[in-house]
Amino acid sequence: MSRAERGRTLLRLAVILAVTLCLTVVLGAAQARADSEGAATVTASALNLRGEPNTSSSILSCLPRGTVVLVTGDTDGWYKVWYRGENGYMSKQYLSFSTEANADFGTGTVTGSVVNVRSGPSTSYGTVGQVSRGTTLPVVGVSGGWYKVTYNSATAYISSSYVSVSSGSGGSSAPQAQPQSQAQGTGVITGNYVRMRSGPSTSYSILGTYNSGTKMTITGASGDWYAVNYNGQSGYVYKQYLSQSGATASVTEMSATPALTTAGVNLREGPSTAYTSKRVLMAGTSVTVNGKSGQWYRVDYSGISGYIHGDYLSVGTASQPSGNSSAGERIVAKAKQYLGVRYVYGGTSPSGFDCSGFVYYVYKQCGYSITRTATAQNSVGTKVARADLQPGDIIIFYNGAKTCIGHSGIYIGNNQFIHASSGGGKVMISGLSETYYNTRFYSARRVVK
Repeated sequence: MSRAERGRTLLRLAVILAVTLCLTVVLGAAQARADSEGAATVTASALNLRGEPNTSSSILSCLPRGTVVLVTGDTDGWYKVWYRGENGYMSKQYLSFSTEANADFGTGTVTGSVVNVRSGPSTSYGTVGQVSRGTTLPVVGVSGGWYKVTYNSATAYISSSYVSVSSGSGGSSAPQAQPQSQAQGTGVITGNYVRMRSGPSTSYSILGTYNSGTKMTITGASGDWYAVNYNGQSGYVYKQYLSQSGATASVTEMSATPALTTAGVNLREGPSTAYTSKRVLMAGTSVTVNGKSGQWYRVDYSGISGYIHGDYLSVGTASQPSGNSSAGERIVAKAKQYLGVRYVYGGTSPSGFDCSGFVYYVYKQCGYSITRTATAQNSVGTKVARADLQPGDIIIFYNGAKTCIGHSGIYIGNNQFIHASSGGGKVMISGLSETYYNTRFYSARRVVK
């Protein structure tokens, strides 16, 4: 072989090697990109969301099996994820990744000046509209680097590069803390994975997650929340998950008001489960309310004074309601008490509700234990036809894309229902005849027998 031929041969080999290397880099980069855009589902019984990609970093939250998180990146066996206003890291070992997922991720705020809204998750799809900076849209899914959103009552897609997702409706800024009432003592956590937040609402950031038996110092109270201190860190814990012991709680005096127990309940010596039960009252027992401390009412029963948690009292009711219609109307009346309460994704209290959290809370207030999510609520009670709806029935709707269950509310009569609306940003009344709800009606369930 001549020198010229050897030169040409070496040149061809160099070109082939360069092309092979380029393909390897490009394919590798494409695979890394696909593996870091999408969503993941927790497969462990509970999984920590950490501040950094290692097991020694701080725990931001603990998420139960089945929780769906947005995946925004990956590094050394960890996914970088977003969940309800928090960015953190979760171990890949306990997550099932998918480039596509349908879930209510919250509210997306457009960050680009003018952004195209497309019919599918790539620039090859047609444009169905344009949105400007600051526009908010419900994010109902993810497909690679694109968010699935509800736009003009239909499903559309926006590049995730131009959208900032927040946990609530209309932004993620937390409300200002309300002035605290005085309460001091020791509190004991009564549930698992209970969150301590930086302020008295679920809109505030999570400072830590604690399990049953953890003791905290109660320094005050703000609405439905205790101000606490734990190992030098101050924060707030929802009163329902903190048993107050040895505290001097403030009691607001009330005019004598009739009330009815909605389930079997303890009449306690003080306003927390840490106090001794004086006796157990059966569902439907009439009592007189004359004071309130946090979520507890001070009541009189046959000459005995004690405290009952508000979840088990129907205040203003003097006698046991009877029949389906009366019980249903009682549910409707309770639901209407929360008209105007703001929408909070994941909320299950008057501090803020999401749709199924609102239904769950109202039914619990009326003495009925039902499941928490809209999908699970579709299995409670018995199914009823749309034409046979009665006040108090649970109504289930498809999501915006009509691909799965995505919303629930309570029927109030006259072809109307009450619900916590992410679009409306609050608890409100809507009509079943409205196009959006009429076309997305899924089923109705009757819990009241």
